[in-house]
Amino acid sequence: MRVRRTVGWVSAAALSAAALPACGGSVAADTVVWEPCTGLAAYVTDLGVDDSVVDRLECASLEVPLNYADPGGRTVELALSRVQGTDPAAPALLVNPGGPGVEGRSMAATVASDLGPGGTVVGIDLRGTGYSTAVDCDLPDEPDTRDDGSLAAYADAIAAANRGCVEADPEFLGSLTTANAARDVDAVRGALGLDTVDFLGVSWGTVLGAELQSTFPTHLRRVVLDSMDYTGTSADAALRTLAAADPDVPPEMVPEAVAVDSGGGDQITPDEPDVPPGDAPEPDGNDSPLDPATADFLEHAFDATAGTGYICNSLDPVGDSAVQLAEHRAINAELNRDPQRRIEFPASSDVPGVSLCSGWPLRAVPTAVADTGSDLLIVGHRDENVTPYAWALDAHTAMGGRLLTIEDAAHGSTVGSSCRGLVTEFLDTGRLSRGACEPH
Repeated sequence: MRVRRTVGWVSAAALSAAALPACGGSVAADTVVWEPCTGLAAYVTDLGVDDSVVDRLECASLEVPLNYADPGGRTVELALSRVQGTDPAAPALLVNPGGPGVEGRSMAATVASDLGPGGTVVGIDLRGTGYSTAVDCDLPDEPDTRDDGSLAAYADAIAAANRGCVEADPEFLGSLTTANAARDVDAVRGALGLDTVDFLGVSWGTVLGAELQSTFPTHLRRVVLDSMDYTGTSADAALRTLAAADPDVPPEMVPEAVAVDSGGGDQITPDEPDVPPGDAPEPDGNDSPLDPATADFLEHAFDATAGTGYICNSLDPVGDSAVQLAEHRAINAELNRDPQRRIEFPASSDVPGVSLCSGWPLRAVPTAVADTGSDLLIVGHRDENVTPYAWALDAHTAMGGRLLTIEDAAHGSTVGSSCRGLVTEFLDTGRLSRGACEPH
């Protein structure tokens, strides 16, 4: 069953879930058959990946257990990619771009292009994403959230859609957990016949990396986690983001604001400043449609059902929708109280995603993050607001390892920046010659 689900936003903040046995899947190394990629090759070429990398790009698939506690039962298929390394002696690097719900195979090509010659780089479409086994469901169209009635109706519609989605295939939807994703990654390692691998995770991929290094520390050589996603619930994530970005909007204000707001106060609608439209780019005369293979690949680039599953299976229960909506309105009201703040920060927006897990019927079981003594590098970007720098500090305290501070605001950008040499140095030697870098 596969029907398209559309959603405007999926939180990056999730913790690993679903307590399962710590053993990975037993998958024979000779089950991976590599073949040329078509749509993926066309897509990464459009991204500007050099032909020398695309020429070494291959794709494969791998069957793994749906439930690792029942290895002889139902299976799911994982879509894989690799860029064969130029140095046979170099360790393989497995990568994940985050999301959750984003395809992972194209990252193998972009990382291989950014880091240059070295070992093989492997990308994985996690279960539920890309060309891997997936089940998608429909969500209602997003309403005009300025109207309280439509917002409440929207939350109710999401709750009904979430319940219906899980009912369609509860076994599969329940398997979309960070713990299972980590076991899938470890199964790929085993299927490649490798005792250890390196891992690079970006954004939500850092949650996956944290689960990996906590569960399979002896199967990992070195781990790099860029833009550390280290939070609890989505509401908590929203509040901590506000607090980290602006000490004048502390989280303590929310309960009081909710109490006032839920009492039926007037909606705050400040005047919007006039913003001149930007200049549209000049047409380049190329009106040809996308290459069919590229178009098909883009259809699989993001799966909202998988994103919702990984988040909702990993968070605390959402609770009463009315309370969530009251919190949503209170936070936005505080942000909108001073129009000048909107002028100073024009790229900011309302707090999204509060109702994402409304009605989700499966129980979430967060997994603790452990300091296992892994050879770990945590990268934080000083001024970014997607995963604030404070989260990198929290993760460093919880998991140990080394901390690299990037003096910029660009989320998950280290490997593509002039600071990439520090990542390469760490992967090659385990050392970090300096703890901070300003891209140029």
